[in-house]
Amino acid sequence: MSRLKQGAQNALLVILSLALCFGALEVFLRLRTYIHPPPQTRAVLPPAALSHAGIELPDPPADLIALNASRNALLTMPDEWKRRPATVPGAAHAEYWHGVLHVYDANGFRFSGPIPLKRDGIYRVMVVGDSSTYGYAIEERFRFSSLVEQWLGRDFNIEFVNLGAAGQQSEDILAAIRKFRPVLKPDLVLYIASPNDFLPSGVGQYSYAGYDFPLPDAVKKYLIKHTLAGAFINELYDDTLRTLRLRTNFYDDILKDFAGYQVRFRRDVASMNREVTAAGLPPLVAMVIDQYPTYGGRGHQIARAAERHLTDAGAKVIPIEDYYRKYSRRPMKVSKWEGHPDEVAHWIWAQMIETEIRGRKDLGPFAKSSGDNSR
Repeated sequence: MSRLKQGAQNALLVILSLALCFGALEVFLRLRTYIHPPPQTRAVLPPAALSHAGIELPDPPADLIALNASRNALLTMPDEWKRRPATVPGAAHAEYWHGVLHVYDANGFRFSGPIPLKRDGIYRVMVVGDSSTYGYAIEERFRFSSLVEQWLGRDFNIEFVNLGAAGQQSEDILAAIRKFRPVLKPDLVLYIASPNDFLPSGVGQYSYAGYDFPLPDAVKKYLIKHTLAGAFINELYDDTLRTLRLRTNFYDDILKDFAGYQVRFRRDVASMNREVTAAGLPPLVAMVIDQYPTYGGRGHQIARAAERHLTDAGAKVIPIEDYYRKYSRRPMKVSKWEGHPDEVAHWIWAQMIETEIRGRKDLGPFAKSSGDNSR
């Protein structure tokens, strides 16, 4: 009986110690959140374009880098960043996430009303892609398409119609080109490819569970939802498992059946370019993006394969090799809780796209005359 009593006392001490540590962590996180409030993205304005053909990629603005670094330094998600519904007239759906308003039309595009009709004298670029093209978790004005339109708009009558939508894979994007190219009547189609475009339609980014934390689900959900310490420990535990490769991510899934995925992707991009050129438009312009650039890494392997298949399909590819060299091992995600590309990534990609499109001969006739302030 004495051994049972001693065991019970030891177990109670362990539980009390864990509770004390949990409570101390909760107090620390709340104090830190009070002292270091979340940064305000709205304080930063998009800078002017600096890109010119033949020069090295320019560095993103220091204030934009500092803002995103401070956002990723947060240990807990601020309450104002949590997902909450919104009502926007004309939108099929709207919500806030990371403090940013997301609107969706019936197609999942970032419009709260009808897509504008084509106007005479305006060079229209139709942009297709997935949630990264949509600009998930960042303000609309920081999307690469918005930045390039702003920069080129000083010298040309040009507009970008962004048809990025969450969950789009290569075959979905092909379907979008077939459906909306006749409606939008673009002068150019720009495809922004992501590594997960190799996956089958409707699959999304694979994420497998495993090695669940040894607590009842109801207790875990309660602690994660109602305490900062619970959410912090859950994120730390999940990151540790992924670092140790005990949980897989979509890179693993793509590379697991890479040969099969390449067959699908190669077929789809060839059909995209045929669809575009058959309508009398210039060849498809494409760029592969990756907010986790590691030179020679798994994402780089996928990007190189995507560029090869796009080139073979006849598309004009904006090369991304220098991007991987310069920004290797510098992840550009929105936050610890949101892996989509941040404003820094969009700024860099906008520079690359701006350089490519500015040099196009078919854009020349849309140049503004001196004193033209129509845009």
